[in-house]
Amino acid sequence: MKLAECFALRDIVFKLDVRVRYFGFLDNRQGMIVSDLRKDYRGHPAENQLIRDLTFFKGAMASWALYFGSVQYSLVSHDSFKIIMIPVESGLAIITAEPTLPLEYVERISNEIRARLALGKV
Repeated sequence: MKLAECFALRDIVFKLDVRVRYFGFLDNRQGMIVSDLRKDYRGHPAENQLIRDLTFFKGAMASWALYFGSVQYSLVSHDSFKIIMIPVESGLAIITAEPTLPLEYVERISNEIRARLALGKV
């Protein structure tokens, strides 16, 4: 995915809900292309380390897909924030959000990203 497309996805996700705190795109070949916190959010002290550790989880999701079908999204919910991982094209969109973000909003974010990509509106 091109850098401009990654920034466009970031902007779309940040506009969908103010509880979204972080957007990153981890490309299968190039590594982390975009890694941005929302401008008015300072971040959790361990959030950056968490993002780096997700590369392991990305590999696990790919292998699970062989047995269970393609992953629509993955959600990990902590006391401090939610981590949303959405496989797209050549990589993984990584999003963190406030812990109050409802599950239906996670599905909405995933569906919106997939719809935009399918329509070429990124």
